[in-house]
Amino acid sequence: MSNSFTRSEALLLRARAVIPGGVSSGNRANWTPFPLYYARGDGARVWDVDGNEYIDYVLGRGPLILGHGEPDVTDAIYHQLKVSQFFAGQIEGEIELAELICSLVKNVEMVRFCNSGSEAIHACIRLARSATGREKVIRFIGHYHGWYDGIAWGFSGVSAKPDAPPLPLPMSLGQPSSDAANIVAVEWNDPEAVANAFKNCRGEIAAIITEPIMFNGFWSNIQPIEGFLTFLREQCDANGALLVFDEVQTGFRVSLGGAVEHFGVAADLSAFAKALSGGVCLAAFAGRRELMKRLVETNTVHTGTYNAYPPAVMGALRHLTLLAVNAGAKLQRIHHHAALLERGLRDLASHTQLPLLVRSSPGAVTTAFRVAPTQVIDHRSAAEGLDLGLQRAWHLALQDQGIRITPEGLWYMSAAHSANDIATTLDAAQDALQSLSSR
Repeated sequence: MSNSFTRSEALLLRARAVIPGGVSSGNRANWTPFPLYYARGDGARVWDVDGNEYIDYVLGRGPLILGHGEPDVTDAIYHQLKVSQFFAGQIEGEIELAELICSLVKNVEMVRFCNSGSEAIHACIRLARSATGREKVIRFIGHYHGWYDGIAWGFSGVSAKPDAPPLPLPMSLGQPSSDAANIVAVEWNDPEAVANAFKNCRGEIAAIITEPIMFNGFWSNIQPIEGFLTFLREQCDANGALLVFDEVQTGFRVSLGGAVEHFGVAADLSAFAKALSGGVCLAAFAGRRELMKRLVETNTVHTGTYNAYPPAVMGALRHLTLLAVNAGAKLQRIHHHAALLERGLRDLASHTQLPLLVRSSPGAVTTAFRVAPTQVIDHRSAAEGLDLGLQRAWHLALQDQGIRITPEGLWYMSAAHSANDIATTLDAAQDALQSLSSR
């Protein structure tokens, strides 16, 4: 590759005059050396506007689980666009997609569609509060549940003022402080903290919301400790609260049947988006019939002009159908190749003096540089000893080798990646580590 980003840099300067920061999502701003612009993608590869080619492990931050430009998916989208873009009414494909989701995820009986994971989470929380008549929600520090004000508290921790109870910290300026009163933020994988939250807020907790696998930021791919999800289920049942799974990342990636199939624990409500959509703007929230029917039997409102946008529905239907063919053969291939990548990266980590840590879940891998003796089980331990300078240098070194990962070190695998791609990637990763070691 040319290692030149001249056109990207010029476009970024032009964009910053009319788009804040030159980007339309805050998590695109931390790219090294700066946010790049892209021209096209095909299978497991993308090309930026300067002609640099990359093996892509970003995959739109997760949605492109079949790879870029899967022909069957794009054909389904194009066909619907030719028929009609939008009716503000229903199409048959909407029913077929909902039926497919219900057939794959055994605790799901009804589905509603929306446009983003943030919207789906927002709807789940509203339903939980409607069903329980309560307002407080237990959430885990470091789990990302979208950027909406009502849930974006405690993502990065809680306050620690002397002689005052801890309060969840806001994700952003501009969030009304009154929302914090309804969020109870505790560390992931801490059963005692969860039990104490129910004890201290007896009769006030509407729901626990959790990612089945901690999957965002520098603390991605942190697994639940043995029995933790079962414990959450039991605590909700004992205290009259609902269990909400944020499966925006895990749903249809970790397993075709979602977290309930992978872990054997059923949520009352679940949110799906990235690996459901296949690269179109579509999300869903789903759950038990009696809860979902509150949307029509009570004044529990869910609306949106672009909900179940037909081209997105047809693209997602084709995408999920392809994933499910032959008992999920494509997904099994993804898991196999992700395991190959994980093993290769672990081998490289064992042969370098750099503090490279590798974590994984089916279909995804995390690399982090961390100097700390403790095991990573939550946000706090993952942040301990994290070397952000090395993390940034690793991202840039891989990018210079033609390997594209997220700046936080999250690697997604797609069905388009080949064993040869992984071998090429591991060679590039070895060269990147050697260049970092010689700094």
